[in-house]
Amino acid sequence: MLEKSTVAITVIAVVIISIIGFLFALEILPSDNTTNNTNSTANLSTNNTTTVNNSTVSNQSKDNNPPPPHPNISADKARELAKKYVGPGVILEKPVLTTYKSVKAWQVPVYTKNHKFLNNIYIDARTGKKVD
Repeated sequence: MLEKSTVAITVIAVVIISIIGFLFALEILPSDNTTNNTNSTANLSTNNTTTVNNSTVSNQSKDNNPPPPHPNISADKARELAKKYVGPGVILEKPVLTTYKSVKAWQVPVYTKNHKFLNNIYIDARTGKKVD
């Protein structure tokens, strides 16, 4: 009876060691405390979250694109550019930087002289063109 339990424990230990070896071969578990940055970048693009040295790296862009560039067009310039898209008798309020149709743009609110909201005009913050 003692021999069967010893054999069972040995078989279980061999199975566990085999599984751990397999996971190391697949690089699911880190093999040392150093991290190859190339492999880390590849993992970020496929997993969105990577465990490095037992700490989680998150808040990464899903497609690893750099942040959008700073707008070339100022808020005042956007308001001036929006004037050519409105008629007389309206007020253009202070522009707000936003994303519109996947474009970083200045949102310029348009009001009547009686302060009734009419519409927004969106000016591309990089090129200065109207976003339709």
